[in-house]
Amino acid sequence: MTLRQVQDVKKIAGQRVLLRLDLNVPLEQGRVLAADAWRIERSLPTIKYLLRHRAKVIVVAHLGRPQGRVVPALSLRPVARYLGRRLKQPVPLWKHDWIKLADQSRSLSAGQLALLENIRFQPREQLDCAVLAKRLAQLADIYVNDAFSNIHRQDTSMYMITKYLPSYAGLLLQDEIKYLTKVLNTRRQLSVIFGGAKISTKIKLINKFVSRGQVFLGGALANTMLKARGHDIGRSLVDDDGLAAARKLTGPRVHLPVDVVVAQSLGARSGRAVKANQVPEKYFIADLGPQTVKNYLAILKKQKVIVWNGPLGYFENEKFMVASRTMLLALSRFKAEVIIGGGETVAMVNKLKLQNKFSFVSTGGGAMLTFLEGAPLPSLEVLKK
Repeated sequence: MTLRQVQDVKKIAGQRVLLRLDLNVPLEQGRVLAADAWRIERSLPTIKYLLRHRAKVIVVAHLGRPQGRVVPALSLRPVARYLGRRLKQPVPLWKHDWIKLADQSRSLSAGQLALLENIRFQPREQLDCAVLAKRLAQLADIYVNDAFSNIHRQDTSMYMITKYLPSYAGLLLQDEIKYLTKVLNTRRQLSVIFGGAKISTKIKLINKFVSRGQVFLGGALANTMLKARGHDIGRSLVDDDGLAAARKLTGPRVHLPVDVVVAQSLGARSGRAVKANQVPEKYFIADLGPQTVKNYLAILKKQKVIVWNGPLGYFENEKFMVASRTMLLALSRFKAEVIIGGGETVAMVNKLKLQNKFSFVSTGGGAMLTFLEGAPLPSLEVLKK
């Protein structure tokens, strides 16, 4: 896939650039904590590239799901303050006063940046609306999309805006496509690890990768597969809608747990390992067992490319993150090219300070899976050369 890249713009100095980013980070008491700021940090290379080339940058971003209403707790003001500290310059937060905004955009100095208030405060944002797109287009001469994690959504500031401004891919978006395309082009020694809740949302991907590599399952996905194969899984979380599809997934390339950690509740302080076909009736499967982790790693160690999306245990309880933690630490030492994605998985990577130990950490969860599945991505298609 060849995209129009921001580096293709020959004269960017003095140009107003509408830069779409994903700055959707958790806030704690109205502040962005450094430990939670990884999405912002991943956006900095494109921001700095534009400022270094003396562009006037107007950032468009979202935070949370305000459903088209102004929700003060979801204001981007804390993000503006964080960006200001990182860029060592004031970052004004502009409210959606469309009459004033065009003048404000023209009055920006070259090498300055402003942040628009949460674009999802606008009820038209998620309607792919031409009216809102035209308002946004009045603020800029060029549009740059660097919000890969939102690329599977056909929002106004992702798709419709490209009909009114020359449009390009930012540096992060380029990297995402580069590494995920490499996965799609790998035909030998490829392994994919899937965790999370619903097998029904990943069944197409599992089928796709089973034909070209090894697939390792954890989380409720594995529970569903175990139930589909006739195992009693007690009170464990299961995707009943995915059972029929799970029954059709067979073969030596689909790897399931041979043992699991069970507990009487998912809020328990501890659990115990049992064989995967011996789960007690009133217990929950909460994590992969140690033998399963050992078996998975023995195969993964021989692979050339490894992709992981989704936690292997009940992520909401730290006691049941052991398998995920053990696997991440082991993979960080492997020679294979390892690509990590998915919110909870990336959160653990950051917590363990392993960001620089893997070939690539994707900012996308759903977007990553959609791209790998080969499903249409209109907001990406419009950036193609």
